[in-house]
Amino acid sequence: MKFTQNDRVIVLRVFRQAFYFVLMMACIFLMYGLVAIFHEKTFAEHGVVENIQLAFLSAATLSFFIQACLKKKYKYTLLLLSSAALMACFRESDKFFDHLLYLRWEIGFVFPLAAFYWCLRHWKKTKKSLLRFFSSPAFNMMVCAMIIIIPVAQCIGHGSFVRNVLGVQNISSIKEMFEEASEAIGYLLIFLSSVECIWSMPKK
Repeated sequence: MKFTQNDRVIVLRVFRQAFYFVLMMACIFLMYGLVAIFHEKTFAEHGVVENIQLAFLSAATLSFFIQACLKKKYKYTLLLLSSAALMACFRESDKFFDHLLYLRWEIGFVFPLAAFYWCLRHWKKTKKSLLRFFSSPAFNMMVCAMIIIIPVAQCIGHGSFVRNVLGVQNISSIKEMFEEASEAIGYLLIFLSSVECIWSMPKK
């Protein structure tokens, strides 16, 4: 059986997606192990899962930024994605900024806003790289990540929703478990989408 060049591209893409799925399952089983060690502190503020989330977002920020430096053709889109991931790092560090009297986590919006302004100034080049990104598997992975982070983690894990389902008032530990675990998977998927950009948005 002979594969064409296009066939090989598709097969390699399927293998990469399968590998990403395995990594996400491994992340879930990692949390199983962490819960056995840290119990209710696993999903607490500044807990181990929140630190893992920050690690995923920091890795995604760095990955997008390095690619932007190496792939000049796509640098505007990649810098925009890097700045968005960096802003998410600030958002996940909100409790840290709450202890600072002179700074809030919202300062992180400066980075995507600056990147967005820069992209608008170079709109023709940005449009080409955006269209390339929108047609790539990395974009589909990013959309899946946002579905996990917002409708699943934030909306289904909303306090009043959980209270009405369980019929109890003290649901903080349950809410944190659902939200933080779902967000960890979503952030891992964002990092993996940055990795997928290596193949989906090649240098040449």
